Amino acid sequence: MKKLTAIAFGLLLFASCTTDEQRFQQEIAEIEDYIASTGLDFTPTGTGLYVHVDVEGNLNRIPDSTNEVSFKHIGYLLDSTIFSSGWYASDHVAMPFLVPGFQQGLQALGEGGEGVIVFPSELGYGKDGASTVPSYSPIAFKVKLVSYY
Repeated sequence: MKKLTAIAFGLLLFASCTTDEQRFQQEIAEIEDYIASTGLDFTPTGTGLYVHVDVEGNLNRIPDSTNEVSFKHIGYLLDSTIFSSGWYASDHVAMPFLVPGFQQGLQALGEGGEGVIVFPSELGYGKDGASTVPSYSPIAFKVKLVSYY
């Protein structure tokens, strides 16, 4: 009986991993379709994050997880629905309070950098979503890293 339970548990674990991987690949396909529709050049980072640089920042000044950052942003779903906007006033936030994709994007831009970052839900709000962001939604941000402290 223990052996049968262990096998069933293993199959369940395998099935959930496959589903997670399939969902991730589906989101990457959605992101790549979105990127193709923009006509912009994006660079993939290997984590699922894609970065388009409009203004190159100072890559010698990159915040880490211990910093607070000042930034401007517009967050939107891939269908262009805006869910967050702070472009006209800088937000000041500790890096650990930002979703991983946003953190990685700020680091890829460097201080003073401006561009667009796009990433899957795994690096964003995941299965829980956030306010007007549905669960498992890839998202994009127009962002400028003003400074960090």
